[in-house]
Amino acid sequence: MTTHHRRTRRRLAAAMIATAVAIAVAGCSSPNSNETAPTAATGGTLTLANVNQDVTFDPAKAKSGGAGVQFWSTVYDTLLTYEPDGTISPNIAESFSMGEDNTVLTMTIREGLTFTDGAPVDAEAVKESLDYNKAGGSARLADIEISAPDESTVVLTSGAPNGLMPTFMTLAEGIVASPASLASADLATNPVGSGPYVLDQSASTSGATYTFTRNEDYWNASAFPYDEVVFQTLTDVNARVSALRSGQVDGALITAQSATSVDDDATTLHESSVNWAGLLFADRAGDIVPALGSVEVRQAINMVFDRDAVLSGLYNDEGGATNQIFNSSNQGYLADMVDYYDFDVAGAQKLMAEAGYEDGFSVDIPVLPGAEVATPIITQQLGLIGIEVNPQPFGSTTVPDMLGGKYAMWYMELESRTALWDIVQSVAPEAVWNPLRSEDPELTSLIDSAQRASEDEIGAVAQEINEFLIKNAWFAPLVLPTNFYATDSNTSATPVLGSNSPYLYTFKPAE
Repeated sequence: MTTHHRRTRRRLAAAMIATAVAIAVAGCSSPNSNETAPTAATGGTLTLANVNQDVTFDPAKAKSGGAGVQFWSTVYDTLLTYEPDGTISPNIAESFSMGEDNTVLTMTIREGLTFTDGAPVDAEAVKESLDYNKAGGSARLADIEISAPDESTVVLTSGAPNGLMPTFMTLAEGIVASPASLASADLATNPVGSGPYVLDQSASTSGATYTFTRNEDYWNASAFPYDEVVFQTLTDVNARVSALRSGQVDGALITAQSATSVDDDATTLHESSVNWAGLLFADRAGDIVPALGSVEVRQAINMVFDRDAVLSGLYNDEGGATNQIFNSSNQGYLADMVDYYDFDVAGAQKLMAEAGYEDGFSVDIPVLPGAEVATPIITQQLGLIGIEVNPQPFGSTTVPDMLGGKYAMWYMELESRTALWDIVQSVAPEAVWNPLRSEDPELTSLIDSAQRASEDEIGAVAQEINEFLIKNAWFAPLVLPTNFYATDSNTSATPVLGSNSPYLYTFKPAE
């Protein structure tokens, strides 16, 4: 996608996202798009800005967020590949299939693959990696049995329907590393995988610069045209913009506020809808803050925000207002319910009084990095209905405390991918972003149906779930902000559904 006009970029980004479909999980045996449309190796160096300071090559600690995947996919292959539109394709596993009840995923491993230490990439090696990731604390693998019935077959068996198993095999859980390296004391700094590149220790500086050179024995080299990939650690967005403009990097994650400063003929902006931004209610039962156990209170919070004003003030009008956790191209999205909660402070005050909280209440809200700009408007608007916000500064224990059930609510941006992904990650009783395990019999039944649903059935079930979430105010989403990734004019990349950064395999020299 190469253009320098905002209107054209938006049309292209919208067209890409509009093609997003449900995960193809049955009978998938065709090669992935990287193989069917190979790019000839062109050599040269691709230099990208790395936004993560806490770098590790330990698969059990690897991040599945877009920028994290972009980094570790240099050295590690995954069993399956996540395509830009959200569909799943073969990778190390040359074919895969799901049983009819979505409890069994069977994968066939390609023949002849090796790790960079010479060890074979066979079913037993794959099983060792998956077992390692499971033992390392992966919640996504916790209830899954892993077996290797023969040297080329790996089987994942879930105790309950789990339609996301193929997706998990495209993320950190699906990383395959050399068995010998998994027991090595220097695993975090000395990766041994079967990916397209190897880490050049002599040209790397921990925490600053990471250089990767081509793996000459890689099975799918044509999908990665660069001979060398370099990551420069730049956690500050202004530093990333400066590096892009000066030619120090070829690609960088930026923000809506900084997009205007690189919107010129020397740069291409790649836009996508990745996250919803708003308030997540962890305490829907009122265990920490009793008021939040009242649906009327949660509805009042939804009514006290002018979503268009939030979009303008925090995101430069880049994106759209919403009251849903599903992105606008998601099968669960309900366009006719976007205005379900009007901006109505008087109405919100009335609901608070009906719930017995006319005088409001106080709540501690942790402030996540990047969310500081939202704190004033959150504090101001909730104050209009008597809710006193006590911002809690971010620290090393903040995220564990959030996921451990210490906080009742907070403002965040949370990724939206496919319908089933959003349900399983944010809504299900065991979901990562449902730390206090909120549940409702009606909703639990719908979630079970979603896990069992076929590709043709998932949309209708997801919409029923979305309607429940909106009416019962399980969240207070405010906007679907536009995500920006910028490359120089010589580099192209493709936005990936649900990822803030294009995956490494999508980077090519611009035509």
